[in-house]
Amino acid sequence: MPNPISNRCYRLLPTHLPFLLHGVGWLLYIVLVIHVSNYQGIDFVVGHPSIHIFAQAGIFYLNYGYWIPALLPGKKLPRFLLLNALGITLLAAVFIPAYHWLRNWYIGPSATPFPLPYSEQFWLRSFELWLFVLIACVVRFTVDWFSFQQKTRDLENSQLKTELAFLRSQLNPHFLFNTLNSLYALAIKRSADTPGGIMQLSQLMRYALYETNEERVNLSKELEMIANFVELQKLRLPLDFPVDFEVKGNVEQVWIEPFLLMPLVENMFKHGAKFAAISVSVDEGSLTLLTSNGVQQPVAGAPGGIGLDNLQRRLAHLYPGRHQLYFGKTQDHFDTHLVLTIN
Repeated sequence: MPNPISNRCYRLLPTHLPFLLHGVGWLLYIVLVIHVSNYQGIDFVVGHPSIHIFAQAGIFYLNYGYWIPALLPGKKLPRFLLLNALGITLLAAVFIPAYHWLRNWYIGPSATPFPLPYSEQFWLRSFELWLFVLIACVVRFTVDWFSFQQKTRDLENSQLKTELAFLRSQLNPHFLFNTLNSLYALAIKRSADTPGGIMQLSQLMRYALYETNEERVNLSKELEMIANFVELQKLRLPLDFPVDFEVKGNVEQVWIEPFLLMPLVENMFKHGAKFAAISVSVDEGSLTLLTSNGVQQPVAGAPGGIGLDNLQRRLAHLYPGRHQLYFGKTQDHFDTHLVLTIN
């Protein structure tokens, strides 16, 4: 069974991961700047970017958190560029004097005049801040793309669960309908086995009502339900109708979706004749179901069932690329072969 603590950590990870990545990114940037300053023999306080790192972070997060998501999806590019131009101008106008004040305070009376005039500093810092605008766009677009992919997967999973629930809801009435037909056949013959058949039906319906609320059931329970269904069918069949049911392997360690095997078993008794054979085996990470039955002449105007179509759709959703389903028919018998990869 899944660990609830690990599941909780997994749910919290996407929320905290962006903060962690941002923190690591800025930390690596600061370490690189300090390393370059030390290599050049310049103190970080008076080197580059010094106090300008706050302007870089400011323009980055203004774009990352507000302007990019608010303006670019609506194709408001002129407004986006105008706000950035105003923001960069304001930040440069504030942080360039702040840098010179910090530099003069840190060095003291021995401070020499800064080698670049204010106009060149302004253009250099503006270019630097525009570069951080570009970085913010790249980061935000990347995050949004991954977020979109995740939402798409979540939507697909939600739709998948909805369709599987619908398929399951189709199957239970279908199963009940076919089982009642068997009881009807007993009642028509006024068979003494009718009460026993009703008891078998009650056990089957208990499974259908309660066990199938779970996404997975133990294979042993599914096989127990199939065994009850087979016994119910025997009540209406001739005494000389051979029915074989064989189980091999450790079925206690296998979990499958409820009613996954039943459609093939139902199909045998609904359309078969002369004999029926069922074989279930678990071996080396695979589950195999083999069925074989005699072939009866089709009845004109008989309604078609939904069981096999339902099964094929469920297998496509639940075991994509991990199942094989074959049908074989001759003049004498009809065979099915289902293999599931369960590991």
